[in-house]
Amino acid sequence: MPARVHMSKKELNNLIEETKASGNDASLLEQLLAEVAPEKPAKNQPRSVSAMEPRKTAEELVTSPEELERLRTLACPHIKSSPFWEEFISHRILVCTSCKELRPGEFGEHRQPQLL
Repeated sequence: MPARVHMSKKELNNLIEETKASGNDASLLEQLLAEVAPEKPAKNQPRSVSAMEPRKTAEELVTSPEELERLRTLACPHIKSSPFWEEFISHRILVCTSCKELRPGEFGEHRQPQLL
């Protein structure tokens, strides 16, 4: 059974220097250090191409006037009477947080059926 040895990178660097100073081959220890400490990416390189692109919404915005009116009839009273109702509904936000907490399932596209 192999033994596990815990040592810091600084201790490993010191061991490599001592091994080289004594005239022995330290290539195995240097390989171990390379595995433990991978090279850091340069700070000026972008992480990925997708990180630079603006995030796209999962659904397209509602633009049809008929669809806007249909969704407005399903929205909660706070969204219906808001001066920014078109903005909310175009992003498919039909229920405010207070209505969602106080009366869950009563408003929105996926209304819950009334219990008997």
